[in-house]
Amino acid sequence: MSWLTEPDEDWDQQEAAPPNRLKVALAVLAGWLTVSLIVLVGLLRFSDRDSLSEHPATPASTTTATAAATTPTSAGTTPSPAGTTSSSPTGAVPAGWARRADDDQANCTAHSYGQVQVFFARTPCSSVHRSLLTTEQHGRSIVVATSTVTFPSPSQATSYLRLVTSDGTGNVNDLLREGIRYPGSPSKLPVTAFASRQDGTRVLVAEAGFVDGRSDYRDPTLQATARKAVDAG
Repeated sequence: MSWLTEPDEDWDQQEAAPPNRLKVALAVLAGWLTVSLIVLVGLLRFSDRDSLSEHPATPASTTTATAAATTPTSAGTTPSPAGTTSSSPTGAVPAGWARRADDDQANCTAHSYGQVQVFFARTPCSSVHRSLLTTEQHGRSIVVATSTVTFPSPSQATSYLRLVTSDGTGNVNDLLREGIRYPGSPSKLPVTAFASRQDGTRVLVAEAGFVDGRSDYRDPTLQATARKAVDAG
């Protein structure tokens, strides 16, 4: 080999070197970028965890609905919420008593029984308001069923009062008889003391009985309770 060709070969090797150095430099740069990206992602995740720990998410607000107890009702009956003590348009509730249910009807014949029902068929009432009340006397719970019947004339009210105060002639249906219930109520009206009075065209009737245990219509406590109910009306 001549001396003229040897320098050419050296020169070719020297020219081939730059591409190899460029590849190395690019590989180093790519590796540096990869490491930098990994570090950046790690920092961002760490920053997010710090932010969440300092500012915990507030739970979405919720609406709590309190369900009212549903009681079976007959057609046209609209009982008041259990335990309310506000007075109705037809009468006040004595202090310490609770109004458990009440309703208003225009057809007294459909909501009565016995001879009283026959009377209403011949002498229609203007309206009847019925209530279920409770009170407590001497540690015993008392249920009170009331009715206020209004007539077109005082004379008709007098005739009705004479009939309804006679034994075994029937009455206006109490709300328990028509399926109304309240928490702790009896399934039907117990033996009750009876009280009544006339106020113009209105006749007020109340029956009071002990919810639990023996109930006697001659009991002085029940008689006083029934009288207090009609006096309040």
